[in-house]
Amino acid sequence: MSFGGGPSGFNAIKALVDSSADLRAVADKDWATAAGLIVKKLLIAAGQTGESLIALRAAVGEEIFEAQLKSLSHHQAKLLAKRLDRSVADLEVSTARAAIGHIRTLLVPAPVVEDKSAEPEAGITATDPPADESETVTETPADDTPPASPNPYFGRKSFRTG
Repeated sequence: MSFGGGPSGFNAIKALVDSSADLRAVADKDWATAAGLIVKKLLIAAGQTGESLIALRAAVGEEIFEAQLKSLSHHQAKLLAKRLDRSVADLEVSTARAAIGHIRTLLVPAPVVEDKSAEPEAGITATDPPADESETVTETPADDTPPASPNPYFGRKSFRTG
């Protein structure tokens, strides 16, 4: 989008970045703010995928990305969460904080799985006997009963009207 037939927006930003050495009045925080504006535009734009947002976070840095993610309104955060995960329930993204938390879980990069079958483990050799399974420590099962409340009317006092 250009105004009055000038250079395109991308070319204008590129020209500013190229001449950044001559622009001493523009501080680093100003460049970060400009990058933040573009990141926010990309967050609310349609067509973003989890992979593209992970790449965007890696490109601009965690600090700028998180600041813009936190600045999304409830509606914007909910729409982004629904775009990234169409099967998410409305209850999970009912508030801005919940939606942003869901977005963060979706943007966790997948762990790299290494093929360990090709390489033998350094600590275990073919001559070592296998570990005895009876030596492993087992956890005691947790008690599923809730603790007894010292006051049987706990929580009901706020509903009394008299």
